[in-house]
Amino acid sequence: DIIRSHNYPVESHTVITRDGYILQGFRIPRSNFCYKNGIKPAVLFLHGMTASADVFLLNGPQNALPFMLADSCYDVWLANFRGTRYSRRHISINPKKKAFWRFSFHEIGVEDVAAFIDYIGKKTQQQAVHVVSHSQGGTTLLVLLSMRPEYNNRVKTAILLAPAAFMKNTWTLGQYMLTPLIKAMPDVEFMYHNPALSTLTSTICRLGHIGKTLCSFYLLINGGMSAHMNTSVLPLVLATHPAGISSRQPKHFIQLTESGKFRQYDYGFIQNMWRYKRELPPDYALQNVHPLSPVDIFFSDDDSSTNATDILRLGKALPSVVMHRMSKPTWHHMDFLHSMTVAEDINKPIIRIFDQYE
Repeated sequence: DIIRSHNYPVESHTVITRDGYILQGFRIPRSNFCYKNGIKPAVLFLHGMTASADVFLLNGPQNALPFMLADSCYDVWLANFRGTRYSRRHISINPKKKAFWRFSFHEIGVEDVAAFIDYIGKKTQQQAVHVVSHSQGGTTLLVLLSMRPEYNNRVKTAILLAPAAFMKNTWTLGQYMLTPLIKAMPDVEFMYHNPALSTLTSTICRLGHIGKTLCSFYLLINGGMSAHMNTSVLPLVLATHPAGISSRQPKHFIQLTESGKFRQYDYGFIQNMWRYKRELPPDYALQNVHPLSPVDIFFSDDDSSTNATDILRLGKALPSVVMHRMSKPTWHHMDFLHSMTVAEDINKPIIRIFDQYE
C-alpha cells in the first residue's frame, strides 16, 4: 500500500525457505522516471530487527532509497523476514506453536536471505544482486556469506548500514530495560504487530508538541535523540513498528554483547556439545565474506546501537572493505534511513556505488 500510494507499481511475491517458512517480498519493477530499456539490475533490501520492508519506504519518493533506485532504473526487491507481520506462515507449523519461533538472525541469514537471492535469480535471470541492509539486515547477510560462502558470487555489492555484528560496546536504554526479561523468556513471539496499538501510537504522535515528545521516547530507547531525524516520519514508523520477531533474536544479540564475540547462538553446555561438538558456539568465519566487490560499511561515531569501535573491529575482520564514516554529531541508528538529509548523505552515495559496479 505504501508503494502504490506513491503511484509506483508494486508486486507481491511468495518465497519458501528450505525449512518451510513462507515469506512475502515486495517488488518495484519499474518507474515512470526510468527511461532506459533492457535488464534492470536487481537490488535486495534486508530490514532490521522489529522492522519490516516498510521501514525503507516511509520517507517517500524523494528521500527513500527504494524509490530513488527505481527512478535510477534498478529492479527493487524488499524482503520480509520470518516472524514479521508479512511472513507469519509455514508449510506445516502454525505460528501459534512455539516451534514456529525457534529462530534467531542465524536462521534468517542462512535460510531467508538465501531464499530471496535464489528467488530473484530465477525470476530475473540475473546471477547476482546488489544488497542494501540496515542493522540486523547486515547481520543476516554476514551470517549467510560466512556460513554458505557459495553465495558470495551471488552478491555484486554489499551495503551494510550500521551493521550489528560485534556488539561489546552496544548500549541503549531499551536494551538496559529489557535484557533481564528477554534472557528469561523461552522462544516465543515477541514485539508482535498490533494494528490497533500501532494506529493509536501513530495518532498520538500527530497531537502537537506533547505527542511528538512522547513519540521521541521511541528514539531514546533505540539509541538516543538525534538532531537529524525527520520527525514527520515518526508517526509512520510507529504505525509499522514493531513488525514481529522471535524472542531468540534479541537474546542472540544480548549474547554477542556479553561475549564480545560475533558467533552462533549459545544454547548452553549440553545443547552446544550436541550441535557444535564444543562447549561454546563457534565464531562466524568472517574471512569467508568476499562478495564480488568490497563490502561497504556505513557507520557513525554517535550510534550507540552499533558502536563505532565495534564496527571498526568488523571492518578489520573482513577481507575487503570500504568504510564510510558519518562524522555528523548525534547521527544515530535510525538516521541511516530517516535523516532529513538521508538522500544526500546516504542514498546518493549508495547509488553511485551501484552505478560504478554496473
